[in-house]
Amino acid sequence: MRTGSWLGKSQQGQGIGTEMRAAALHLAFTELGAEEAVSGALEHNLASQSISRKLGYQSDGIKRHTVRGVGRTERRLRLTRAAWEHHRTIPVTIDGVARCLPLFGADAA
Repeated sequence: MRTGSWLGKSQQGQGIGTEMRAAALHLAFTELGAEEAVSGALEHNLASQSISRKLGYQSDGIKRHTVRGVGRTERRLRLTRAAWEHHRTIPVTIDGVARCLPLFGADAA
């Protein structure tokens, strides 16, 4: 499963990004049965990379992009189920997910 997120500057530095990513990972691993999650951050986005490390992601190489004619390097990241379980510190509760599972291509249990 590939995750991605964006957070406005005025919301950064308050823990919202960490909570947002923890919620997405909880959904992926507990409700959708993911075995791993992949993500990435542009090389200059140290805050995003820090959140990823805090949640247990490991380096998974790089990818080159061209954005508006300028070369950029993305740091790819991978999180296994075992690493996610080891690094879980933020409690997450999901209610009513069964009705949404078909939207994710999953069957309701």
